[in-house]
Amino acid sequence: MDSIASPHDTFFRESFTRQEVARDFLRCQLPAALLAQLDLTTLTISKDTYVASDLRTAYSDLVYRVGYGGEALHVYLLFEHKSWAEHWTALQLLRYIAAEGEQYRKQHPKARHLPPVFPLVIYHGDRPWQAPAAFQDLVKPLPDILAPFVPSFGYRLVDLSGPTDAEIKGRVLTRLVQLAMRWVFDAQPVERLRELLALIEQIEDRDTAVQVLESLLRYFVQGTQRVDEPTVRTLLQQTSLQQTSTGEPIMQTFIDRYIEQGINQGISQGLDQGQRLGEATALLRQIERKFGPPNDSVRERVLAADSDTLLEWLDRILVAESLDAVLH
Repeated sequence: MDSIASPHDTFFRESFTRQEVARDFLRCQLPAALLAQLDLTTLTISKDTYVASDLRTAYSDLVYRVGYGGEALHVYLLFEHKSWAEHWTALQLLRYIAAEGEQYRKQHPKARHLPPVFPLVIYHGDRPWQAPAAFQDLVKPLPDILAPFVPSFGYRLVDLSGPTDAEIKGRVLTRLVQLAMRWVFDAQPVERLRELLALIEQIEDRDTAVQVLESLLRYFVQGTQRVDEPTVRTLLQQTSLQQTSTGEPIMQTFIDRYIEQGINQGISQGLDQGQRLGEATALLRQIERKFGPPNDSVRERVLAADSDTLLEWLDRILVAESLDAVLH
């Protein structure tokens, strides 16, 4: 599996490791009764990750820790950036929660209890989320007599593809991040990017605005594959963000850092990676429609395949009568 993080993964981490975004997002999304018991001023973001290295181009996890009644409540956030609902999300969360528990034991060898975990999933695909909402829904048959012996938990789903744009909650920066993730698959990415730049102009701190601008433009160039360098230049020239807090021209600073040095290279590299990920996504969707949801082994194999292999499999699936016939 290519170790380079996907544009979605990178943008998510750059955005949600910002304290102000994490706090505001959780303030808008956590249940009111739970929120009333939390002290979001104590929020810290762990650098631990429980996603296997060979899956990190598909998933990104963050663990937030926040004070709760003198204890440490672990708020677990799994970011799902696929364009379909992942059937096995609850199983993935169970694995990650168990890994978090093991990590806590190592860090607190004298502890005899684990802190609670609140699983939260963000989704921004183009189809409704239809994955099982509770772990026990994945287990069949499940006679009543066995239910007490099977893990039982659900997760909070934040479906950014569901509400209207006006219903996306949060302050300017938090709304911008969510709308960017929602609009990255939009049919008119340039117009959407123009709207996002207008939101950036509302950010009072100029240094923050520049950082967000850089992250956003890189995301839309690499993530949409339909926003090119001339378009970026034109859009930047139309903004009122003319200089950083130190007086440097924002446009030239960005061009120097991310176009001349990074985005041009990122476009060529990103196009190759983006094309491969797009082909893998298309194949997995075809597999799901024709043969049912692919298991983890199939997903990993498809995501690890090179572009030539993916194109060959895409041709085969048109006539294949079994999944083995596609992937042999």
